[in-house]
Amino acid sequence: MKRNALHSLFTLGTTLLVTAFAPTCSSDNNNAAPGNGSSDGPTEKPIHTLVVAADGSGDYTTLQEAFDALPVDGEPHIVRLRPGTYCEKVTLTADHPRVTLIGDDAEKCIITYDDYAGHPTETGNGTLGTWRSQTLLIEADDFTACGVTIANTYVNSQANAAVNKDTQAVALRVEGDRVTLYECRVTGYQDTLFGRGTGRVYLRDCYVEGNVDFIFGSSTIVVDHCTLHMNRNNSVVTAPSTPADHRYGIVCIDCTISFPPSDEVDFDGSKFSCFHLGRGWYSTKTARPRAVFIRCEEPAALKAEGWTTMSDQPDPTLAQPLFAEYGCTGPGAAADRLARRACGGRQLSDAEGAEYVVANIFARSSAPEYTSDWLPAPAFTDPGE
Repeated sequence: MKRNALHSLFTLGTTLLVTAFAPTCSSDNNNAAPGNGSSDGPTEKPIHTLVVAADGSGDYTTLQEAFDALPVDGEPHIVRLRPGTYCEKVTLTADHPRVTLIGDDAEKCIITYDDYAGHPTETGNGTLGTWRSQTLLIEADDFTACGVTIANTYVNSQANAAVNKDTQAVALRVEGDRVTLYECRVTGYQDTLFGRGTGRVYLRDCYVEGNVDFIFGSSTIVVDHCTLHMNRNNSVVTAPSTPADHRYGIVCIDCTISFPPSDEVDFDGSKFSCFHLGRGWYSTKTARPRAVFIRCEEPAALKAEGWTTMSDQPDPTLAQPLFAEYGCTGPGAAADRLARRACGGRQLSDAEGAEYVVANIFARSSAPEYTSDWLPAPAFTDPGE
């Protein structure tokens, strides 16, 4: 192959902030007419919609064709993805905000590619690097996806590393602000989900798979009620490179961390035995990585130290990173293990833990770049229905 109801997350006592943009996602149908559904008011204009179908039954057979065909008008648009495996490298450019991508079923609507950091560029001038290895790039603001798989199938195996050591292979790279994914699958190996930039990214009821630093970057990312699955021994879940002037980095809330049983072996033949929650990525000298796990289920394979490091270390004269947990459960969060957390890992106090709600994390005050509050809906509503 070529290359549903508000959860405790929105806790009592938290000010409900105004959503900056949420016409495509809402926990209530705000467009429904009262009573029996009839209305004497003007009929709403249907949202422009394109259909992508690999079998030729839609408007286009590739997702990139559909994205390229979208008008540059600032209006909302819907792209519906029918079942199929779409082997393509796709970009939604910044001049196409307010796009909603809806798949029929994440297990059947698959966007996939197999680029990797060490792959030569098309011009032969150097290699792609991590940041250009992605399958799907979202540059646009206010993008929403539901019911699709975004995959990078390049494996960071010992065999591949022997050929080219740069085995990073991004499935999804996000550079826009207010980007949401519902009921999606984001799968890969090393560096699966890359929040590149300073935008806000929200995943709800998703499945994210990888091994080395598979949720990483400088974006403010909330992973909410998701499954985080590892496919190699000695994995690391997160690698934040949070800007020093941001209050939050990568936050996993009410997630299940999944690790294969110890009698299984990974693709390199190693038995599954251990993993870490995260490590800091000092992509800039002033980065202050922040990764926090709130009420997550932690399996026994989580090493007692919890956290680890990269070769780059923080500047001791600058603010230090934050690696923390609060209210986590499971054998990996047993009291004797929590007492052995290393690399600055600690437990948040009740007062600190109460701050970790979506409304606060995505508030305008959480980062200097944000010009408005943003509160994504906790469940997806099809804007075309």
